[in-house]
Formats: sequence, C-alpha cells, structure tokens
Amino acid sequence: MKDGGVHYARNGSVRLAYRVLGEGETTLVWIPGWISNADILTAPDMPFQAFLEALSRGNRLVAWDKRGTGLSDPVTHAPPLDERMDDLHAVLDAVGADSAALFGVSEGGPMSILFAATYPERVDSLSLYGTMARFTPELPDHPWGYTSDRRTEILEEIENHWGEGALADLFFGEIAKMPGFLEFYGRIQRFGASPAMCRMLWDGLLDIDVRGVLGSVHTPTLVLSRADDRMAPIDGARALASAMPNARFLELPNGPHGLMDDVLADAVVNFALGKPADESGERVLSTVLFSDIVGSTEQVSAVGDAQWRRQLDAHDKLADWLVDKYGGRRVKHTGDGMFALFDGPTRAARCALEMVPALAVRGTNIRVGVHTGECERRGDEWSGLAVHVGARIGAMAGTGEVLASRTVRDLSAGSGLRFDALGAQKLKGIADEVEVFRVS
Repeated sequence: MKDGGVHYARNGSVRLAYRVLGEGETTLVWIPGWISNADILTAPDMPFQAFLEALSRGNRLVAWDKRGTGLSDPVTHAPPLDERMDDLHAVLDAVGADSAALFGVSEGGPMSILFAATYPERVDSLSLYGTMARFTPELPDHPWGYTSDRRTEILEEIENHWGEGALADLFFGEIAKMPGFLEFYGRIQRFGASPAMCRMLWDGLLDIDVRGVLGSVHTPTLVLSRADDRMAPIDGARALASAMPNARFLELPNGPHGLMDDVLADAVVNFALGKPADESGERVLSTVLFSDIVGSTEQVSAVGDAQWRRQLDAHDKLADWLVDKYGGRRVKHTGDGMFALFDGPTRAARCALEMVPALAVRGTNIRVGVHTGECERRGDEWSGLAVHVGARIGAMAGTGEVLASRTVRDLSAGSGLRFDALGAQKLKGIADEVEVFRVS
C-alpha cells in the first residue's frame, strides 16, 4: 500500500493533518467519526491497517483528522458544520482532488451529507456508516438518540475515564469485555483527543441535525448499518436512507458500531468505484490438505527435544515427497503438521491415504482434513474460508483418519475412493454446518 506520510492542509490559520494511501483515479476521502489520529493509522499494533489497505484497493484514499482531533490544530469551541466543510475543502484542494467519493463515519456522517448537498460538484458518491441525521430524539418522527440524562452520563464518563477506555461498551459492545481491551482502547483515545476536547466535541455532536437538507442530496448514496449498533441504531440509519432521494440502504453483518472490517471496506470501495475493487491477491479453486501429528505434546515430553526434532525432520521430508508425488505443493509446515494445496481433490485424498500409514510405520501418527474451495493468495500466504474449513475438518479427525467435505466427495465421483458419511458438523468459527465424510 503506497503511503505518502502525514502532511498538513491549511484553512486560514488552522492546520489539518492528512495522509494519502494507495493510488488510483478515484479519490476516496474518509470523514472520520468522533476522534482520529492520522499518525497511528498504519501502526502494526493498531486495528486500522488492514481496514485502510482494503479501503485503498483500486483508489487513492485520503484520511484526515478534523480540527480538534489527532494531529490537527486544537479548537476552543465545538466546530459548526460550516467550519467542518471549509476544512474538507482545504483537504481536497491540498490533495489536488476536484471531486471525490466521501465515506462519512458516525459523527462524520452529517457533515458529509451537508457537504454533498452544498457542493454537489465536488462529491462523486457518498457512503455513510453508523450515522443518523441527528443523535438526539425528537418525537414523533425521530425516536432514536441520546436523552438529556444519557447525555449527562456520557459527559461524566468522559470526564472521569477518558484515556482508560471510556464508553467502550457503547462503541464496541461485547468486544469491550475482552481482557486488555480497555487499556488498548484507552491508548487510541489518548491519541485521538484530550478529555476537554472530547467533552466539547460530544456536546457539538448532539446539537447536529441535518434532516432539513436530506431531500437536497442528489448524490448517489449508500447508507450502511449493523443491527447491533448502539451508537446509531439501525432503524435511524434506515430512516436516513429513506429520506434521501438517491440513497439505498445496506445492512451489514451484526457487529458493534466501532467494527471496521473487510465487509464494510468492500461495500464502500465497490460503491465508490462503481464496480468490485481490484483484488490484490489471486483467487483460485484449490483443494487444501491439513495434516496434524496426533499427541505431539505428549511425544516431545516422552522422547525429548533432540529426538523429537529428528522425528519432525523425517515427517517433513516424507510428507513433502508425497505431496510432490501427487502433484501438490506444500504451503508451509505448521510445527507439527502440514498445509498443502492440490489442483484436484482426488489427488489430495490419495496423498493423505498414503501419508497416514507411511508415517505410522515410522512412529508418527497423523490425522488429515481435505476440502475444496476458493482460496486467496496474498504474497506467500493463502487465506479464505476454504482454508479455515479444511483446517477445522482436519482438527476433528481421529488418529489415522482422513476426513473430507462433501465438496471433495462430490468432485471425486468415479475415483474408486470410499466416503462414509459422518453427517453435518458444526465447525468452530464456521457459520454453516459442513457435511463431513471419512475417506478410505
């Protein structure tokens, strides 16, 4: 991912930090939510790198810090939307973009809407995630948002716990309960803004209302939301989409407000480009084989490190030879097993059936899983659902067993292999049940 580093645009006396990632004819500008920090976006220990890489596929991504947040200049008041729009103008001019696709997130949504209504010639498309036209309720037509009591509670939590993971449950739901998450999120908060600035920005957020301009936004718009979003309820997002004349609504898989995943990134990029984004990897149909030495921990304890290392060397040498014999290619040794790819399921299954007894007579018992599906190559690594399914099938095999999916069975018709049904199985981390068969 091409990274131009952090630069500053200038709006009058205010300096606005931004960086440009990726390259392409389309410019996609990320309008961040409450807080951000352009400097940490690509840090390996931060959760943004993969999301940014996905957003920058096929286009030039501009990420920036709004005034009062991150590396941009501080403010003495909650900036009104017209100041925010002037800042966006400055960033667009600084990167040389006459027009751009906008991606407005959470608090960045209303400003993106107003900008598209006011300057339609500078907005090619508008993607909105986790946002509403206003964040306080007003009956009868807008029941969603924060009451005055809840507003006070949030301000108190900012005052007392900012930088310690304040409001993590609101933004991240169950993820906030994971060990170490509050400390991790607290670091992001400290990078994003000071406690006083956040109180000011939160007050400003709850004063926003752009319902009056929704009918004036004729830019192609995609509104995205999740059913579990507590910050911007999905019904409020649906109402937003229905009030805009050229908008459509897309419900994303369940997750918290703060979840920035590939599903969201792909939806935004596809909409901005008007077509699926170019993939950086190679997607092919392959058969995956996962082997695993049974009882490896007990064996290394029994024979010692030196003997176990020799046993592993013998395993690796024989397994590599058999994979090559059947036309496969080893992707990697997994410590006490192997991950290999084959062009056809029959060859993979026959390789596994020969590998089991050949290693057993050398004192090494293994189990094997085989599955056929679409895999994605990214450099030297292979990923995709098929890889996970193959690994899970291998993990459920018993000593000396070769297990395979129904896809392998169906594609092996006429091979002479026997497939005994074990029924539909629930595999860890896989949404749908998978039919599994014992191969002989």
